[in-house]
This record gives sequence, C-alpha cells and structure tokens, in this order.
Amino acid sequence: MAASLPSPASPPFSLATRNERVGELSSQHFDVLVIGGGITGTGVARDAAMRGLKVALLEAGDLATGTSSASSKLVHGGLRYLEQGNVRLVLESVSERARLMTLAPHLVRPMPFFFPVYRKKPRPLWMVGLGLWIYETLAMFRVPARHRTLRGAAARREFPGLTDDGLDGGVVFWDCATDDARLVLETAISAHEAGAWVLPRMRVEGFLTERGQVTGAHAKDALTGVSHSVSARVVVNATGPWTDRTLGLKRQRARLLRPTKGTHIVLRRDRLPLDATVMLRTDDGFIFAIPTEESVFVGTSDTDYSGDYDRVRATGDEVTSFLEHLNRAFPQADLGPDDVIGSWAGLRPLLTGGDDDTRELPRDHEVVLDDDGLVSVAGGKLTTYRLMAEEVVDRISERLASDGMHIGRSPTGAVRLPGGVGVERRRGELSSMGVQGRALDETIASEFGRDVADHLRRTYGGRWPGIIDRARADERLGLRIDPELPYLWAEVDHAVENELACTIVDVMRRRTQLILRSRDMGANCVADVGARMAQLLGWS
Repeated sequence: MAASLPSPASPPFSLATRNERVGELSSQHFDVLVIGGGITGTGVARDAAMRGLKVALLEAGDLATGTSSASSKLVHGGLRYLEQGNVRLVLESVSERARLMTLAPHLVRPMPFFFPVYRKKPRPLWMVGLGLWIYETLAMFRVPARHRTLRGAAARREFPGLTDDGLDGGVVFWDCATDDARLVLETAISAHEAGAWVLPRMRVEGFLTERGQVTGAHAKDALTGVSHSVSARVVVNATGPWTDRTLGLKRQRARLLRPTKGTHIVLRRDRLPLDATVMLRTDDGFIFAIPTEESVFVGTSDTDYSGDYDRVRATGDEVTSFLEHLNRAFPQADLGPDDVIGSWAGLRPLLTGGDDDTRELPRDHEVVLDDDGLVSVAGGKLTTYRLMAEEVVDRISERLASDGMHIGRSPTGAVRLPGGVGVERRRGELSSMGVQGRALDETIASEFGRDVADHLRRTYGGRWPGIIDRARADERLGLRIDPELPYLWAEVDHAVENELACTIVDVMRRRTQLILRSRDMGANCVADVGARMAQLLGWS
C-alpha cells in the first residue's frame, strides 16, 4: 500500500507565493534547477525535493501548457508496443500503470477498451486474444478485470453501433484514463509541499556557465518583464518537444527528438454513445474514441511536425479525416463538422529513429549528461513519467556524490499524490475512506447533485472537502459555472488560491476542462470566470 507523508508547513501554492519567491531567486543557490513544467519536469522536481535536495523549477508558460495537457489522456500499458516487440517498454508501462492506480486512484481510473477485428485483419481473433494474455501476464494480472473475447454475434450485441460488415468479433480489455493536466498539477503540488520552488511563467533565455560548466540559467518573468539569474549545482533540461531548442541556447546543435503531432477532437456523447473506449485500426495507425461523462474524445494523429511549436492546432483536414473514419466504423452516427464541439493538438517528444513511419518511432526515453554538466531527459511517455524522473535524479545523485553530497533512493513510488490521500476504490467505484467518509459522500451528492459529488472525488480526491467548505460558506460559490457541467464556482477560487492559476485559460483549460467539455468551448461563462478572477487577483 502506498504511504502518505504529512504535508510540511508550506506557503499556499498561489501566485502570491510564486511572486515572492521570484523576487528572491537571485539570492538563492539551488542543488537542482529544472527547466520545464510538464509531467517530466514536475516529476523530477518532486523526486529531487522528496530526497531532500533544494529545488527550483522554471516553466515558460503555465504548468502542463504543452504536451502534458495535449495527450490522449490515457495511462496505459501500451498494447501496440507489444506488437512492435518492445517488451521492456510494456513491462515498464504496465508496472507504472499499476503504481499510479495506487498513488493517484482519483485521477487514474480503470476503463474498458474494445478492439474490434474485421476479416481477420491485421490478425485473427484468436491471435489478438493470445496477445492480451501475454499483455496481462506481463502486468502480473494487476488489472481491474481479465480480457474477454467476443465472437461476432456477441460483439454486435454489446457494440450495436459498430458496423458489422466483416466483423469477426473483438476483445474487451482494461487500461486507464486520466486527466493529464491535473496529474501534472498534483505532481507539482507534491513537489511544492516537499520544498521545491515551482515557478511558472519564467522563460529561460540562456545558461550561466563557469569554467565550462553549466551553473544555472537566465530567466525572464513573463508577468513583469524582469530578468533573473538562478544558480544551481545541476541543471536539468526537461522541456519535452522543446528539448533540442533548449540545448540550442548554449549553441549546441542537437537532434535528440523528432516531434510528431497528435490531434484530438471532442464530440457530445449523445452523438456517439459509448460505454467503453473503442480502438479502431486505420491505415495510419489507431484511433481511440474515449467516452467521458458527457463527451467523447477522439484521436490521435501521428505525423511529423516542423511548424511553430507554440501554435499547434487541429486542421480542417485532420477533423475531416477523423469524421470519415468514425462514420465508416459507426455508420448510423452520421457525424458532421457541426458535431465537433472542440479540439486540441500537441507534440510528442519522440526520440529520433531511422524509420520513416512515425508510428514506429520509439516511445522510449533517454537521459543525456553533457560534458558541461547539463542533464537532458528526452522522449518517454506520460505513463512512465515517475520512473523517468527517478532515473534522472539517480544520475544527479551520482554527480553530487563527487561533491560529497549523498542522497538516498527515490521514495516517490510509495508516496501518494496529494489528492490520493483519503480515497479508495471499492468494486471499481471511487469513494472517501471509512464509513463516515462514504456517508459524507452521500450527503454531498444529495446537496449538490450526484454528478458534482462524482466530479469532485475524481478531480480533487481526498481534498474535495475544501471545495465543499467554500461552496457552503458562500451560496454563490455552490452554483454551477455551466448548467450542463458539474463544475462549481468554488473551484475557480480554489484554483487561484491553491493551484497557482494565473489566467482565465489556466482555469478553464487545465484546472478544469470547461473549454473541452462545454458545448460552446466555455464561451457562455468565460466573461464571468474572468470577472471572478479579477476580484481575486486585483485585475483592472
């Protein structure tokens, strides 16, 4: 069972704390400076801080602004990596998936997947089932349920919307879905509570060097325009797709990565009513149709990208392609452009490889230690972020040992993320621990609605009482932001005061999913959210 460390007395994870610490940056000397506030960077900061190192993290935008909020929002073992023969990556992935289900039971939730097989392609049904047995064996059967093979008639009954033209059947198996942005956020909060200085909106513009060694970085505060120098024993480049560009700040011509673009679209669930994620094979790879409470996320593309990394968007051709694939798979849905209520796109930081097919590029990671001491971590995937971070800090430990500093092994695999404390899964359902906690869940459901109670548990885990306390103290904060969605106004206040939200988009895209899940991408409430944040943050 995962342990839970008591939170040390730490200042609020807020803009005020961030600004105060930015003002003190130049007078501090850190053991580790992490550049990048995505899942890898926050993971490194958490691991290093929990081992007792003095850590600062600088991020050019908001936490999870880039790839880490633009994934398919899955924590999965990587069934297709087994098809590629990458058994090591599958082993790492299924192991970390099981670990994250324990460390963050509220964020990493089991979900059934269905993989239909048509005309024995790419393999006959029996062979697909055999692959699932191998997959579950590698996971040591740490899955919510064993896979089931459905023959043609059974598959048609359970998934009546799928075309049955040539349908041999399919396999139902289990993996996990997540809220990727909140997984980053909770990792950052955990790092903050362990003593790390987590400072978003600090853009690194160059490196400090001394006797040929990287000893820190120059960074500009995006909120004030003031530049600061930050010194550290070790600097870590964890900037995802921007890894090569960060290396370019020291005039190093590197090509560690071949970024590929992943695009997703959002549909209303009543237009594609699914109870399981459907995994569709296409000529270009796989498309996942992933149901949420009221939406379906559909993706992903996998194409080379060479445009502006800060302006990655879905294109009309990509949306059209998704709709064509979906209409072939679900002919009765008759989906059109008007059914698309949102989209997102991001870049995968894939390691360079010799294969021209982007689908075959490795999802492995690499930790590189340059002669000047800069540590870079490249590649990897969301599911294995904790393991990557542990490896990076192990390498840092080797460096610091030469200076007489000795630190212990990583504790992160046994310590729950903040919201994971106080919640449990019972027969697949998430609830507060203990009889009293479960009774309180029912009280909240009757007071605010079952969907609100479920949303708060899934989003905040054991920290949801803080939201309810705000909602009860001010009845206006107990109202819904969007009448169709379970988000409460109390969550805006909580995001500003406890989750370092600085802008409207921080709240509507990464602290909540209002932009992704509302019918009009949040247009009906954006002005009111801005007005509330103006009151809290003193905007004009």
